[in-house]
Amino acid sequence: MIGDVQDTPLPETCYPATVWLGPGHAVYLGPALRLDAHSGSVHCLAVGVDAPFTLRIGGAERIVHSALIPPRVTHQVIAGGARMLFCYIDPIAMDARITAALKTIRVDVGANPAAAELAAAANLSVSRFLHLFSAETGTSFRRYRNWARMAQVARAAAAGADFTRASVEAGFASPSHFSDTFHAMFGLTPRELLPGIRLVVVS
Repeated sequence: MIGDVQDTPLPETCYPATVWLGPGHAVYLGPALRLDAHSGSVHCLAVGVDAPFTLRIGGAERIVHSALIPPRVTHQVIAGGARMLFCYIDPIAMDARITAALKTIRVDVGANPAAAELAAAANLSVSRFLHLFSAETGTSFRRYRNWARMAQVARAAAAGADFTRASVEAGFASPSHFSDTFHAMFGLTPRELLPGIRLVVVS
C-alpha cells in the first residue's frame, strides 16, 4: 500500500487503483471490483470509464454508463473487468444546526459524538434532531457518522498508520466492527480492496 499527500489535480489514469480523499468527497478510480450488494452512507456517482455496467436494485437490472445512487439504497454494481469511477459526496445541509452537526462529526470523529450531545447543541430533542438530520442530508445520523469514521481511517492509513489502530481511534469498537461496516457500506471487505491501492489525501 502506498499513501501520500498532494494537492495536484487528479491524473487521467491510475494503476492499479487510486483513492483520493478530499474535503467533502472521496473518489475511487481503478479496476472494477467484485462487489456484493451494499448500501452507502452518502450519495455515490458511479461511472463506467471504459464500458457501461449493470446496476442491480432489488429485482431490477439496468445497463448504464453512469448512475447517481442515493444513500441507504441497497444496490449492486456489476462491471466485469472494465475500470470504474466512484465518487462519494458529502451531504450539504440548508439548516445551520445540521451543518454545524456535520462539521462536529467530521472534525472530531474520534470523540464519537452522540446524537443526544449534538441535539443539545442544536437546542433540539433527540427525535427532532434525528428527523431533521435525515431530512436535510438524505442519510441517517448513524450512517453518516460511520462514513466520517471511514474517511478518518483512510486518511490515517494514507499517512502510514496501522489500520487496526486507526479504526479503533476513529470510533469503531473493534477491527471486525470496522470490517463489517466497510463491507456493508462498499460491498467488499478492506482486505479485498486495500492491498496495492494508492491512497492520496488532496489538501
